[in-house]
Amino acid sequence: MELLRHAPRVEYEDVSARELLVRRAISDLIRSQRKRYPSVLTQERLADLSEISFEHLNRIENRKATASVEVLDRIARALGFTRLSEFLAQDEQRIL
Repeated sequence: MELLRHAPRVEYEDVSARELLVRRAISDLIRSQRKRYPSVLTQERLADLSEISFEHLNRIENRKATASVEVLDRIARALGFTRLSEFLAQDEQRIL
């Protein structure tokens, strides 16, 4: 109980701002990796390869939805990465 009293409080605005920052980084990363293919990989094709709906992928890329670790792993594998950590390491903004 003593530890909880002295723990720093996380304000709602801080969490919200951080969530938006992560959403932007994930969105930018997926889009940039998708477009690095010689013939640009469409959202529809990536969704199919990732075994998620086009609508969900579209919402992730447009920063309107978050993605679970499992979904990010599916996307990473569909983009040719063997490990999720390798995919996340491509984040040029160093947010992830």
